[in-house]
Parts: sequence; structure tokens; C-alpha cells
Amino acid sequence: MTMKSRTKTILRWSGISIVALCYFITLIASTFAYSAFSERESVQFYGPIPLKEYKASIDSLMQATDGVFSVALFGFAICVPLILLIFKKVR
Repeated sequence: MTMKSRTKTILRWSGISIVALCYFITLIASTFAYSAFSERESVQFYGPIPLKEYKASIDSLMQATDGVFSVALFGFAICVPLILLIFKKVR
């Protein structure tokens, strides 16, 4: 049984939407570490602060942004082939 063009279009774009939605959800979840840092540390930065606390804050910020970049890079590397596979299989 062959699928009609409309059915293929719906399957193709719903699959792509699911892949993109999963990517964006994981990207948003990874930014929560950065937002938690921003809320926690913004209150502490008033007046002079010790060098040890400053370095710890910068290290925490670097770890948070590194997590976001990793998720963005690997998520993109996974999502693009999945989307291309969906386009190839659902013709």
C-alpha cells in the first residue's frame, strides 16, 4: 500500500518537528545551569570580593557555558542526520 502525498508530508514534518522539539528542549534544559549561576552569583557581586570567590564564580560560569555549547554542538550533529534520514525515508 502506498501512502498519499499528503500523508507523507504530514509524517515528514511531524517527524522533523519532534526532532527539533527534542533538540530545543535539551538546549533549554542545559541553559538552566547558566541561569541558576546568574541568579545565585548576581546577589554576591557587590563591593570588593576575595580573589578565591571570584575565581570560583568564573569557573562555575565557564562550566555552565561549556555545558550549553556541548549540548548545542552534539545536538546539532545528531539532529541534522536524523532530519536528513526522515527526508530520505519518507518520500
